Amino acid sequence: MSKLICICNRVSEEAIKKIVSRYPEATLQDIVNKTAASTSCGRCKTELQSVFERLKEQSSGNRQNVQLTLPFDFSGS
Repeated sequence: MSKLICICNRVSEEAIKKIVSRYPEATLQDIVNKTAASTSCGRCKTELQSVFERLKEQSSGNRQNVQLTLPFDFSGS
């Protein structure tokens, strides 16, 4: 089981990761709207932001590698 980021609304790091993976353009507010994380007591807000930023960085790094792979052969053969 993945670490719970928001205990009040039972939002796990894995749930956030799935959203970021599926919707790379998602913002922190999108995560909050979709999961209700940090909307009850608010204690998890800092950790939620930290996890979100880390996952976005990882996702961004993965997309850059994919973008550099060209499906064309430019060797001139």
